[in-house]
Amino acid sequence: MDLEKLNKSQVVLLTLLVSFVTSIATGIVTVALMEQAPPAITQTVNRVVERTIEKVAPESLVASAASPETIIVRESDLLAGAIQRVSPSVVRLFTPGRDEAGNNANLFIGLAIVADANGVLIADAGTPDGALTALRSDGVSVPVNVIARPSGSNLIRLQAATTNEKNEKIDWKPVAFARKDASLGASIVTIGGRTSVKIGKGVIIGTSAYGNDNPSGIIETDIPADSFAAGSPLIDADGAVIGIATRESRAAAPGGFLASLAIVLQNTSTEGGAGAP
Repeated sequence: MDLEKLNKSQVVLLTLLVSFVTSIATGIVTVALMEQAPPAITQTVNRVVERTIEKVAPESLVASAASPETIIVRESDLLAGAIQRVSPSVVRLFTPGRDEAGNNANLFIGLAIVADANGVLIADAGTPDGALTALRSDGVSVPVNVIARPSGSNLIRLQAATTNEKNEKIDWKPVAFARKDASLGASIVTIGGRTSVKIGKGVIIGTSAYGNDNPSGIIETDIPADSFAAGSPLIDADGAVIGIATRESRAAAPGGFLASLAIVLQNTSTEGGAGAP
């Protein structure tokens, strides 16, 4: 066969034929060598091939091939999600006063949580009467006033404004209170901070009595006391408030919170949403 007399189509076909025959021969030689190679070399080659396939194969094909699918949920992700859900329902309370230099200033006195969609807040009973201001997580400040201070209660109710200066409605998102006892060893977080969200993370290390009718009234944690303030909520991984810091609970234990099930100030049916199991 005279190669010089081949036209372009014949040259292309001849090239494909040679490539095909060469590929088959290479494959046969490779298989024969692999059968004779030591196991260590065979394993290494297999791993290289598998990783090459993973990189080349489309993600959709890899995902469809993985059956059943295993989803790993980290505890830190759960707590992060819980903080995001509860933060809009936590406000910082300020009262008019004077700073160390004697200048007029709004003094931080603690936190409060939104208990009702109508702007009802729950705060520590040590919160003073008079003109108070609540700073929301979105930076909006609204006036609040005390509406209920039951005798012997550790917490009080406050009413926050439901409209702004332009008579526009202010939305309030209530928290969900836990409807179960605290579990020892459970991971929890608390929200604090004077002007912005600061968190304290820890675990429940014990419970102690608070009155004759509340054997598990105080939730003890290993969270440092300087990580939260009076009125700070204690949140579990489900995003439910399982306790609230009060001056008395902090006196009972450095990382102590009054359990939501033992709050003397009973919540109305509209407070705290439907709750968490």
